[in-house]
Amino acid sequence: MDILIKALALNEKVRVYLASTVDITNEAVKRHDLWPSAASVLGKAMTIGVMMGSMLKGDEALTIKIDGNGPIGVVVVDANAAGEVRGYVTREHVLFDKKGTLDDVTTLGYNGFIDVIKDLKLKDLFTSTIPLQTGDLAKDFTYYFATSEQTPSLVSLGSLFDVNNQAIVLGGIIIQLLPDATEEDINYIESKVNILSSYSSLLKDNPDQEDILKLLFNDDYKIVEKKNISFRCNCSKEKFAGGIASLGKEEIEDMINTDKKAEVICHFCKEVYTFDENELREILKHAKGKTKNEGNK
Repeated sequence: MDILIKALALNEKVRVYLASTVDITNEAVKRHDLWPSAASVLGKAMTIGVMMGSMLKGDEALTIKIDGNGPIGVVVVDANAAGEVRGYVTREHVLFDKKGTLDDVTTLGYNGFIDVIKDLKLKDLFTSTIPLQTGDLAKDFTYYFATSEQTPSLVSLGSLFDVNNQAIVLGGIIIQLLPDATEEDINYIESKVNILSSYSSLLKDNPDQEDILKLLFNDDYKIVEKKNISFRCNCSKEKFAGGIASLGKEEIEDMINTDKKAEVICHFCKEVYTFDENELREILKHAKGKTKNEGNK
């Protein structure tokens, strides 16, 4: 089971988020038939998403959209405060490696933008957009936190896959300075950059995430929360029925007359929902607009 840990460190002047997302990533691999490079990028994006989701409260949620104009296309991740995350990429069958290591930067590209849309249950959504700096998600989200949220942060991500394209290591860490952090605290965090530079190896050598906390902060940390996290999609046949209804009566009538059914596939989880003729006629009753016959009267 994947776990997320929230902790305070350095006399509670530093906030830390750690997430292990092996099961989440492998679920995405299975649902989307991801090739290794696509799996690595999506897995890391979902890791960022689930950690950022844990910064929210109640039923708040967020969406991350990353478009680097690379071979993978667009990466989209949804996450919430409950530890649930889902995601997809435009093109699943992507593989680039460099000296035996998956090449995330070539896969994602670095000529584009990151959009973060937060639903804080207020009147309007909160949207922040930054240009991609490097195509390395850890570095780009370090930049995001500094510029969009004015929170000095250090982000590190890691992934390793076996010959069967299953994640054996995948996870990440976000370290953030709180307002009362001192110059000494900043220097201490900077002294740990080298340890975090190969987070894949760190995860492999320390399967228990608390061991990473001990390695970084000795005994000067306190775990605030530890919870299970999972790949979960909130799609449903009812939601897609509403989407079909929004197409209008004329288009639904065409579906009935042409195919006698409709099939909808969820981008996030690849679940297939089929609506037969009777179900489409029921949706037609509640749709807006006019049918062709009504329009010709």
